[in-house]
Amino acid sequence: MTLLTRTRRFAALHGMWRPDTRVICAVSGGSDSVAMLRLLHDLHGQGELQLDAVAHLNHQIRPESDADEAFCASLAGDLGVPFVSSRLDVPARARETKQSLEVAGRAARRAFLDDLKTARGADRIATAHTEDDQAETLLLRMLRGAGQRGLSAIAPCRGSRVRPVLWATRAELRHELEHRGQPWREDVTNADLTNPRNRVRHELLPFLERHFNPSARRALARLADAARADDSLLARDAAMAASAVVRADAHGVRLDAAALIALPEAISRRVVQHALTAAGQSAPGFDDVVIVLDIARGNRVSADLRRVRVEPFGEFVVLVSRGASRAPEPFRFELTVPGEVQLHDAGWILEAAGPFGQPQPQPLTTAVVHIDATAASGELVVRSRQQGDRMRPAGLGGSKKVQDILVDRKVRRQDRDAVPIVTDSRGRIVWVAGHVVGEEFRVTEGTKAVIILKLRRI
Repeated sequence: MTLLTRTRRFAALHGMWRPDTRVICAVSGGSDSVAMLRLLHDLHGQGELQLDAVAHLNHQIRPESDADEAFCASLAGDLGVPFVSSRLDVPARARETKQSLEVAGRAARRAFLDDLKTARGADRIATAHTEDDQAETLLLRMLRGAGQRGLSAIAPCRGSRVRPVLWATRAELRHELEHRGQPWREDVTNADLTNPRNRVRHELLPFLERHFNPSARRALARLADAARADDSLLARDAAMAASAVVRADAHGVRLDAAALIALPEAISRRVVQHALTAAGQSAPGFDDVVIVLDIARGNRVSADLRRVRVEPFGEFVVLVSRGASRAPEPFRFELTVPGEVQLHDAGWILEAAGPFGQPQPQPLTTAVVHIDATAASGELVVRSRQQGDRMRPAGLGGSKKVQDILVDRKVRRQDRDAVPIVTDSRGRIVWVAGHVVGEEFRVTEGTKAVIILKLRRI
């Protein structure tokens, strides 16, 4: 069976696309993504999907980065597919955010691809994860003590992202390229053994295959598939249990202690994770969950987690954000386009992407909005709210105080000063971030260019 046929069957099994689905293909220039592009291009030619664009992010990590970008542009041109690239100094971003190059690069790619999908009105983003990546990810997560969800590793589909070659090994994809006479780019950083993933790739997996199981990669991939199926069932049951056990209000998140500890442990742990996330604990870990369960059982009096205070209150365990009562200091920052502003005290990151030409009008969401680039005068500004702030919310037909908007949106009094306000250089309110866009800046059929604004938690 050819790789094209296997890719077609894998995509159909997981419902990745239909003939009218517009797919953006993320291409680094490496063998995996180049092989994926060639396979998707074949499927596009057979009318099974619409190959919307080739997307490439120049990370500026290696001296060869510009040559990688040029290679991808040339390949897209040869195939007759639109090419979109962007450049970001990932090493500088990693230093600023105190992250590894791998983590900073992954975040940059995700943001670039999400913004491009929105700007082009595409349906899917295809990334070239393989069976090798699946095995490496599973081993790394096992070594870090992951639970069932972590063992699920890489899903074939998650949201708008699809991994159409997740079934294939890296060797199979390279053989396909060699058969087609298609070159690719080699990333020398993949040989850097200071990177944990590279050590798993070049040392641990070959050791397992030599001494334990020649098919270790496939066995690990099967384990991830089984864990994902179990996780899906447990997640469904936990969501049902959480609806009866967890209550959230303006004062925090409450769990019915007796009902919680009566649940099977596999479910109660997930319910606690859900509650901690709702209370503001980012990425709650195993120890966080154990602490909450201990308090529910009466084995512990109280605890201060990284961002949440946990304590008993009658028949409940109450989770309260530790920083909820402290208002952030007033802030004001210029927001370049493209660029981002990190509001550490308020707990937000606000990003601007674009301008993008010839937009398609799209519905507004709470976290991502599109504004008319020509309507905004000069540089954008991100600031805290001020006394007397007013704006014209899109579609309302009149002006309204920002204070009243936040009250109507049920934003707690102690959280209102943390809401970023985006203005243009004339001081007109463009966006009450996470809530409403100004009427003057909304995207219409006559809009020629858009700026995409995105709000996310730090």
